[in-house]
Amino acid sequence: MPPARPQPTAKLSQARSRQTRKAIVNAALRLWSERGFDEGFEATTVDEIAERAGISRASVYYYFPKKEDILRELAWATAEQIHELSLRSLMSGQPVDRVIDEIMRQLGEMIARSPKAAVRRMLQIRDQAPESIARDSAAGGMTRAFSVVIAHAQEAGELPKTVGPIELAEMLSSLVMGAIAQWSILDDFDLVASLRRRGAIVLAGAQVTVSDN
Repeated sequence: MPPARPQPTAKLSQARSRQTRKAIVNAALRLWSERGFDEGFEATTVDEIAERAGISRASVYYYFPKKEDILRELAWATAEQIHELSLRSLMSGQPVDRVIDEIMRQLGEMIARSPKAAVRRMLQIRDQAPESIARDSAAGGMTRAFSVVIAHAQEAGELPKTVGPIELAEMLSSLVMGAIAQWSILDDFDLVASLRRRGAIVLAGAQVTVSDN
């Protein structure tokens, strides 16, 4: 009697899950873009997304019960990339101003490659979401990533501790989301330059000691 096959490890299962989610997202984006995003988003069916991704209709619903959830996945992926970039930047040993500038540059370039209509739709979903969902969205992920960088800079003495890392990170995230919103509706808007300016402004403000009185 042949030995029983080993069961897939949890890590392998997670990897397959990530691959399936990525296949669904990529298939949906291609279909939406081919049809013009706004029209394509409404007209594209789950069956079409499943066929393009090479999976079953049930699998699409398992991972993404609504099409809006696919856009939320994109937002989360962006936040995860920012977090990974933040950790890599910290390991480089660069001062905080260069770290934030590099994060802003790469974030801007990454967002600028996305269809503006898709970004507008993501922002609409975020604005309409309950507070708990919005807090855990891309902006929340960015806040956590920025707070790691700022906390490290404060511990290293590069920034004063007058304002806490979460509060400063929330300022950065708010300015980032504002820049992204402007870029999504304006034809002549340099997102990378705007993000870099906003990052520099927050850091300059963080250097100012503010009295609680």
